[in-house]
Amino acid sequence: SKAKKTEQRYNFDLIHQSFFRNLRFRYPELTSTDLKFCALLRLNFNTKDIAKFTNLTVRGVEGARYRLRKKLGIKNNQSLTDFLIEIK
Repeated sequence: SKAKKTEQRYNFDLIHQSFFRNLRFRYPELTSTDLKFCALLRLNFNTKDIAKFTNLTVRGVEGARYRLRKKLGIKNNQSLTDFLIEIK
C-alpha cells in the first residue's frame, strides 16, 4: 500500500541520515562525491556497479576508492566496505 511504502522510505532515510551525519562528524573533509561513494559501498555495490551507476570507468572508480581509503585512514588489509558498514 502507499502508506507502507511511505513508511519504508521514511525509515530508510532515517537510517542513512545517521550514517551520513556520523561520517561527516568523523571525517569533515569528505566531499559530496566521497559521501556518494561511501553510500554505494555501504550498499555493497562492487566496482563495476559503481562505474555504471556513476558513469565512470572502472579505473576511475578504483582511483576514487584509493583516495577514499587515504581520507578515511584505512589500511590495505582492511575492507573499505566492511569499514563503512560498521559506521553507525
